[in-house]
Amino acid sequence: MINDKKKAALEMYNQGWQQKDIARALDVSEKSISSWATKGNWEEKRARKNMSREVAEDDVWELINYQTRALKMRKEVFIKKFEDSKDEDKQLPLLDKGDIDALQKLFTTIKSKQLEWATVVNILKEFIDDVQMKDLELAKLLIPKADDYLNRKRGEL
Repeated sequence: MINDKKKAALEMYNQGWQQKDIARALDVSEKSISSWATKGNWEEKRARKNMSREVAEDDVWELINYQTRALKMRKEVFIKKFEDSKDEDKQLPLLDKGDIDALQKLFTTIKSKQLEWATVVNILKEFIDDVQMKDLELAKLLIPKADDYLNRKRGEL
């Protein structure tokens, strides 16, 4: 159970949660969260992870843009050949299997992914923060319910 809470705490920490909020949501002491963070060197790991993720995302988008450009150029060549053809039964050439596979991979990369648990946690936290700014009493009522919801969802994973 402690390891589950520790893993959840680390994930929440990596999402930008404050230690006191993590402690409250997971029903552990702030001292435990602080100890886990210190022993696990969470701050440094989070910084490295975020930096690595940004670099990797930039690299992937650069490759996606390259692949998209290459496919567009190939399409233009096909269209030019089609338009220049003198055949009466001319047909627009199809992309080959490799191009189709590349398009499928690009689409899979770009399409929106299912919400991961960390994303759900982050969205719920932002919602609670927004409610707190507008109606503190309502937020006080919602926070325990939100914490219960997150703990149930975490248990389902």
